[in-house]
Amino acid sequence: MSVVLRLKAPLAARLDLEGVTPAALAGKALAEVEALALPHGGRSVPLGELFAVRAGGEGRLVIEGGDARLDGVGAGLSAGEIVVEGDVGAHAGRGLAGGLLRISGDAGDELAAGMTGGRIEVAGNAGARVGAAPSGARRGMAGGVVAIRGSAGIRAGERQRGGLIFVGGDVGDEAATDMIAGTLAVAGRFGAGTGRGMKRGTLLARTAPELPEGFADTGTHDLVALRLMARRVPDLAALIGAAVTARRLVGDRLQGGLGEVLVL
Repeated sequence: MSVVLRLKAPLAARLDLEGVTPAALAGKALAEVEALALPHGGRSVPLGELFAVRAGGEGRLVIEGGDARLDGVGAGLSAGEIVVEGDVGAHAGRGLAGGLLRISGDAGDELAAGMTGGRIEVAGNAGARVGAAPSGARRGMAGGVVAIRGSAGIRAGERQRGGLIFVGGDVGDEAATDMIAGTLAVAGRFGAGTGRGMKRGTLLARTAPELPEGFADTGTHDLVALRLMARRVPDLAALIGAAVTARRLVGDRLQGGLGEVLVL
């Protein structure tokens, strides 16, 4: 059974929804869903105290009425779809391995931390450290696609090791810090300190970012491989447009890195 959760009122404290996924709710009666214990502030409360619960479409979890204190939405999702009609808080899509998380508002810090597969779509803005390493981990996002229509905060793609992050607006300072692999594509502007400690991976930019001294300009290169990849990823296709070449910078060589920045 799929479920629709309607938030009864704005949250008075942070609420952790990690693990509340279509798979986890499958086979449960509505009364069982309402009885699920959720960490709320310093106590545990039944889900039904905060949400009105009803049956919904197959394979989906819908949350009606978002809240910036609604943490962990979609964390651990491996299949199915979660739709949030509003904002979410921190750690949305943490460890997401498959399926789709769609957010119609803004997302808080550490969106897609440790993500390994699937897709996340955010219609608004996202906070700091999109696709970064979860707390206590050494490596960040390893797979999947994150598409943010607005802007993102500082350190987007920090320690990223795979997958694609697309940002339709700007990103904050220190994007791609210690990046290992993957792609961070930004249609707007990068902040200061982009690419520091970058090992490998690719940054796509329409405007040349401010890079550390360890980056070297290698001239203009064709985009054949990237255009082939864009055929499968519409987000990239929209950013690349009609471009057939790009200026390529490589670094952070002061850290022994061979990451690339492609300025379209």
